[in-house]
Amino acid sequence: MQLKSLIFFTLLAFAWNKAESMPGGPSDNFPLLQSGSIGDLNLNVGFRGGVNFSQPFVMGRNEVLQGDDPADVFEKEYSPFFANTGYHYAFVFLTYLNESLSLSVEPAMTTYNYKYKLSASWTNGTDPADYIEYETKHRNSVSYIELPVVLRYEFGGGKIQPFVSLGLTYGYRINASKKMEYTVTRHTGALSIPYENSTLSSNNSKSYIHSRFGIAPGIGFFYPLGTVKLFLSADFSFPLNNIVDESQRYANSAVTTGMYDVQDDIRLGALNLTLGFIFSTGSTQVASAGKKRGGKALECPDFKRIRK
Repeated sequence: MQLKSLIFFTLLAFAWNKAESMPGGPSDNFPLLQSGSIGDLNLNVGFRGGVNFSQPFVMGRNEVLQGDDPADVFEKEYSPFFANTGYHYAFVFLTYLNESLSLSVEPAMTTYNYKYKLSASWTNGTDPADYIEYETKHRNSVSYIELPVVLRYEFGGGKIQPFVSLGLTYGYRINASKKMEYTVTRHTGALSIPYENSTLSSNNSKSYIHSRFGIAPGIGFFYPLGTVKLFLSADFSFPLNNIVDESQRYANSAVTTGMYDVQDDIRLGALNLTLGFIFSTGSTQVASAGKKRGGKALECPDFKRIRK
C-alpha cells in the first residue's frame, strides 16, 4: 500500500514540474500558488515512505509456562532487529527557519512488528530421554497513527545536501494483532514423534496502551530535481515508555489460555529507513536580502515572470 502511494505522489510531483515549465502553467492559473501568497512561511509539502526494523527493550519478563522445576522459567527469545520488518508512510509539511535549519510536521501511519520464540519441555518420570517438547514462534504487530516533529540541519553547498535531524514522535495505537505457530513433539531416545502442529491468531489491541513516545536522531540527504527535492534518511527511534498495558496483561484469554503467552513489559525502538520528496508551494523572498527565505526553495521561471 505505501509503495503505491509513494509512486502516485512521485508521478504527481513530476507532472507538476512539467506543467510549471510551460506557459500558462499552474502558477498562472491558481493565484494562491503564486509567489508571496503564503507570506514568509515558504511551505514545502511532500510524501515519504519506507521500512522499519523494530527492537524491543525488555523492562520486565512475564511467563505463563512452568517446567518440572518451579525455578525453571521459560523466557522468550527475541529475534534480532533485522528480522522484525515493518513499514511507515507519511505526508510532510516542512518550512525553513533559516537557510540551513528546517522544521517539519509529518503525520504518519506506522506498523511495527517484533518476533520471539519460546521453547519448553517436560520429562516423563525420571527418564531424561523421554520428554515432551513444546516450541512456539510469535509474531506481534502494533500499528500507530504518529505525529513526528522533525528538525533538520543541512550543510554542504554541492548538488547533494546532507543533513542531520532530530525528531520527537507521539504515536496513538489503533490496533494490534498476534500470530503464533506451535509444534508439540514427543522424544523417546532417538525417536521423535510429532503430536501437533498448528497456527493461531488473535486481536491483541488491549495488551498495549494507546500512547508511544520516542526521540529519533538521524542522518540523510536532499537531492534537488527541478522543483522537487528527493530525500533519503535513516534514524533510530529511541523509545521513552512501556507500551504494554500492565492492567490488561492477562485479559485476552485467546492469548493467555489459547497460546499460553503474555506480553513482557517492553519499550519498542525502531530503525527507520525512509525515501521521499518535497516541493515548494511558493517562492518567497526576503526584501532586505533579496533572496529566498531559508535559501532552499526553488524559484520557477513562471514566478519570476509574474513578479516583473
